Amino acid sequence: MNLFFLHGFLGRPSDWAIVKAHVPQHDGVRIYTPDYFKEALLGPQHAFEAWADNFVRWIEVQGCSADRNILVGYSLGGRLALHALQRRPQLWHKVVLLSTNPGFNDPHEDLDPTSEERRQRWINDSYWAEEFLKAPWDMVLRNWNAQPVFGGGENEPLRQEKEYSRETLSLALTQWSLAQQKNMRVLLEKNLQKILWMVGDRDEKFMELSRRLQKEVEGLRVEVVPNSSHRVLFDSPKVIGERLRQLVQQFL
Repeated sequence: MNLFFLHGFLGRPSDWAIVKAHVPQHDGVRIYTPDYFKEALLGPQHAFEAWADNFVRWIEVQGCSADRNILVGYSLGGRLALHALQRRPQLWHKVVLLSTNPGFNDPHEDLDPTSEERRQRWINDSYWAEEFLKAPWDMVLRNWNAQPVFGGGENEPLRQEKEYSRETLSLALTQWSLAQQKNMRVLLEKNLQKILWMVGDRDEKFMELSRRLQKEVEGLRVEVVPNSSHRVLFDSPKVIGERLRQLVQQFL
């Protein structure tokens, strides 16, 4: 049994430490926390589909392609996880998606100028890409954290500029923009038994998105995490870890 954890934007492998502490320490359980801002093969130099190809190859290199695998993705990592599921569905026994956006509910495959929603998202992500590239680090971080979607919960751990390539962060915001992501609802429908969708009860935007999604994707299992914001990973790591422990023990 292998678990793969995909962090969010500005994330680090260490973000998963408390979650991992709740997973059984068993000889048959291996845990991987790739840092896709540090590993060139998994970086935003690669668009969604190419990234998914590379991630599957990366898993094969680890010797895990024939094993039972659980994929866990948070926020941007959840959107990347959806592409990994699409690329190789049979590779995954379970896919746990935390604070994840399935994409705009439209037929477009990527950025389409006829979609006002996508155009506005592209403008927004392009703005932040420029900020992360050029603005003073403390200022851009303060402004990023002040966005309404992050309200109602704990702040992320301290993020120091020296830990990142600002060019890589900037590229991630455009290359992996929601404006470039296709609608993943059909994928969810095809993989209902594998999917566990988790959202914080204080995350107003994603709670509403999840309510709509349950109507659009009949049978989707949504678990609401109490006392948690969009940053459910930092608000309730023990709850997430315990839920993963339950999933892992089904296979041990």
